[in-house]
Amino acid sequence: MITWPKFSTKISKLVLVISTILVLFVLYRQAFNPLWRGHLEIDVWVWYQRMEYFFKNHSFFGLENNEFLPAALIYFFLARLLAGWNNLNYSSYLSATLIINLFVILVAAILVKKNSSSFQTWIFLLLVLFFGPILLFRFDTLVALLVGLSIYLFQRQKLAQAGFCLGWATAMKIYPIILLPYFLLVLTRQFHRRRIFIFLAYFLLALLTPVIIFFLLGGNLRQILTALEFHALKYVSIESLPGSLFTATSIIFKHRPPALLGGYGIWGITTPFIKSIGLSFFNYLWLYPVGIFYLYLFKNKNLLKQLNVSVLFLLVLLFLVFSKNLHSQYIWWFLSLFPFIKFRSANKLKYLFMIILLIFISIFNQLVYPLFYTQFIEDFYQHNFHYEVFYALLLRNLLIVALLIVSLRKALTKKTTE
Repeated sequence: MITWPKFSTKISKLVLVISTILVLFVLYRQAFNPLWRGHLEIDVWVWYQRMEYFFKNHSFFGLENNEFLPAALIYFFLARLLAGWNNLNYSSYLSATLIINLFVILVAAILVKKNSSSFQTWIFLLLVLFFGPILLFRFDTLVALLVGLSIYLFQRQKLAQAGFCLGWATAMKIYPIILLPYFLLVLTRQFHRRRIFIFLAYFLLALLTPVIIFFLLGGNLRQILTALEFHALKYVSIESLPGSLFTATSIIFKHRPPALLGGYGIWGITTPFIKSIGLSFFNYLWLYPVGIFYLYLFKNKNLLKQLNVSVLFLLVLLFLVFSKNLHSQYIWWFLSLFPFIKFRSANKLKYLFMIILLIFISIFNQLVYPLFYTQFIEDFYQHNFHYEVFYALLLRNLLIVALLIVSLRKALTKKTTE
């Protein structure tokens, strides 16, 4: 005879499984809706072209104007393998990419469930649903999963695997490098010199492995340096916090948006102030708040006793708020970390407030890109009307700042432990 508690547990697990399938199904259906697909598939088309170049030339030698790092290029091969090695067409490649990212989201949901509780898994599914199908068109989804795996493995003292996951995530998308010092500080605080060496060695191994594979496939160091320089040359984007603040200032004083610049895969802006201080200032602006926070961590040993996901969450927020680029997929960098933060009844109201902030950030994020991005570019920036989309972007960015402030208070209180 089945007792009620066991029956209830089985029912809750079944509901969670069904809900996960429904969320993934909704994302997949949205991915083929022209409202989303029109803008979102542009990146996948570029990935497809990179693969076409390789299979046409049987080498990456001579590949020009490439912004992707070797580990990302290796990821692009996965869709090629799934769609079929021969006679590949773009439609098959797109479908394969969507399926791979659906699988990545499913693995991430399982990881959250194993690491936390059903409650955090529900939060994860809710955030996925509100964030929308952009997750299926970007490799940030896999990068976020690798960061989550690194946290999961590190907390279970599997340092070699944790270091490798964080290293491969960094090899795909540079931003996880800002998390590395915190991992090392935690190990230093625990006086584990051998473990520091193991973690760092496997991190470096993961960085070097895709580079070696890239060289074997015909690539060279100059192409990697060009990819890194490509990002440094990007303008202050219209979606970043500095970009939206400069735009708001221009509207207040000049009654029109600033001049729009297109290039390096983004839409950016320029103003006399931006020209006067130079683009390099915005390339390195994030270093100051992140560096100051690390100084605080170094002095506050309480936050180094064990890995605190709230600190990692805060580091990503600090980086993005002060970054010159804040594209829609970047929001997932901190959204994906939130379900790993342990729920504490003492911080219940603050935790629920953060969930509300994350949901509204996700909603406004989708409204700007991709749903009304054409109106944003053409009607607002070029013809000075349809201000509603800009207000949605500005509100999204201000909510991120509000989330940063709440996270600072949460992470810096002595009661906050993981």
